[in-house]
Amino acid sequence: MITQPLFLGTFSLYSIILSGTAALGLFLSWLLSEDKRSFILDAGLGIIFVSLLGGRVGFVLRNLAYFLEHPGQMPKFWLGGLSWPGAVIGAVLSVVAIHLIWKEPLGVLADQFLPLLGAMAVGAWLLSWWTGTGYGPEVDAWFGITIQDLYGFSLKRWPLPILGALFCGGWTAGVILFPIKRQRDSGFRALAGMAGILAVNGVLSFFKVDPVPVFWGLRWDSWFSLISLASILIYFTISRTDKKNEGSNP
Repeated sequence: MITQPLFLGTFSLYSIILSGTAALGLFLSWLLSEDKRSFILDAGLGIIFVSLLGGRVGFVLRNLAYFLEHPGQMPKFWLGGLSWPGAVIGAVLSVVAIHLIWKEPLGVLADQFLPLLGAMAVGAWLLSWWTGTGYGPEVDAWFGITIQDLYGFSLKRWPLPILGALFCGGWTAGVILFPIKRQRDSGFRALAGMAGILAVNGVLSFFKVDPVPVFWGLRWDSWFSLISLASILIYFTISRTDKKNEGSNP
């Protein structure tokens, strides 16, 4: 199990990147909201907390044999170790819980926190570079970046972390800023943003070579991306069909 060195003797760079991107995403969600800004801050902090909890639970379950021998390290996520599918599940559950408890419209709520989702996706890719997880094949070309892998070797590899961060951040910004007619529909931006992030993670996961368990020939995070993306596309198809039927009725 790799732990991260401390920065300035107190904080790990892992925790600085994680907290910095989360704070940026929360600020953007607050900045783009038109009202209830204090509620956005409070709810956003709750979403971040549950996302971290879900990400840590996913990572612990994935490495359960190690953590059963070292139970004291289970809560120490600042040393490195989060599962991005677990974080996504935690974020979704927290948004649904806020909707049920405070009666905020689910679609509107999800749209408001799309900047937070995008920023944390960017942070997750940057963290994968720092922690040496999810790395690509070796390459001897100008575009290669040096990554220390899980075995401690520093090698030039495909720039998957940079590509993932750029594509996730760019897609999220495009969905938020680019005028699309359906963006008026409550929840459309959030689903479109999440679909793009899942697509980026799903495609790039096929180029990862770090050792992880596979199921039916695919990595567990590849399956999560494909299943989640398929669910969103099915929802889009059904909702579009329903709207066409409503429009055709006299």
